[in-house]
Amino acid sequence: MKRLQPLDYIVFFVYFIIVSVYGYWIYHRRKSETVSTKDFFLAEGSLAWWAIGASLIASNISAEQFIGMSGNGFSMGLAISSYEWMAAATLVIVALFFMPIYLRNKILVSTECVHS
Repeated sequence: MKRLQPLDYIVFFVYFIIVSVYGYWIYHRRKSETVSTKDFFLAEGSLAWWAIGASLIASNISAEQFIGMSGNGFSMGLAISSYEWMAAATLVIVALFFMPIYLRNKILVSTECVHS
């Protein structure tokens, strides 16, 4: 049975500390500013197209990708990759045809609840 080596723990903790310190620094830097949920979820409109695309891909990748799809590929063969090709095609269609309409009309997903 393989176990984690000391270097594995060191890399994990260094990464954890870097991300925690950066998050804490950003929190204190922005603490005095008023930030709405729109600013938070849309990064105040300051992200470049490549950062938005990278965020989309990163949020789409999960344990299901690394563990589940690998297991399905092993048990079912290459046919399972058609699922991924369809997802990629769908993302391209949304990015090319729907997103310009959404952005032009300022259609956003709201996280705020409307109370009557």
